[in-house]
Amino acid sequence: EERYQIRGKLGQGGLGSVYRAFDTRMNREVAIKRIVSEGDQALQKEASAQLQKEAGALASLQHPNIVTVYDVDRDEDGPYVVMELIGGKTLDELVENAPLTFDDFKELAKQTQEGLIAAQELGLVHRDIKPGNLMLNWLPSGKFQVKIVDFGLARLMPKPTPEEVGANDSIFGSIYFMAPEQFERAAIDQRVDMYAMGCVYYHALTGEYPFTGETGLAVMTAHLHHTVVPLTELRPDLPVWLCDWIMWHINRLPD
Repeated sequence: EERYQIRGKLGQGGLGSVYRAFDTRMNREVAIKRIVSEGDQALQKEASAQLQKEAGALASLQHPNIVTVYDVDRDEDGPYVVMELIGGKTLDELVENAPLTFDDFKELAKQTQEGLIAAQELGLVHRDIKPGNLMLNWLPSGKFQVKIVDFGLARLMPKPTPEEVGANDSIFGSIYFMAPEQFERAAIDQRVDMYAMGCVYYHALTGEYPFTGETGLAVMTAHLHHTVVPLTELRPDLPVWLCDWIMWHINRLPD
């Protein structure tokens, strides 16, 4: 309360609320994400303690394609994260208008791969890669810069059950991009981010989700059974190698 002056709410998501604020100590505008504190309190405390433990790793992600985390802390209302404030639009907002062109997609792929490589070097797993967590900001040169947001924060959310998926819009939005091992509650590693990014690429080029269904459970089943239309059928104008590369990302088997 003494350091950060809240200046308005920027949005609401599955992890909590995001606010525009002013850091009086560093004399700069920042974004503050207030993490939702719901569910088992013991699990919440354990998760937020883990987040604070990893704060150094998150803050060390000084990379042009990952949103910089300035501070991670907890107060009487639960955990919160202070990060750089960026403008622009999320990828899903752009894809709503039209799928990406080949040239724009190549730039998106290069930048997101750079970000994932940097995170993997530090052993960090995002857990919730999706179009809503990719921010595109236009530079004065006319080019866009991609930033991956919410790295490591998904650990604060409980793992979804089929019942929760059907009732929670924020979880339902995420399951289009979640790796099968996340539904199976199996051990996960950096490959879940690669799988999710492949789903994002498919969506960016087609405007459609690779794994679909009328219900959350149906979407989960599509992932688990690998029920997907090959990208070459939807975008025959794209190079075959590119389509194969994206389909490789969303292979059913992590190995």
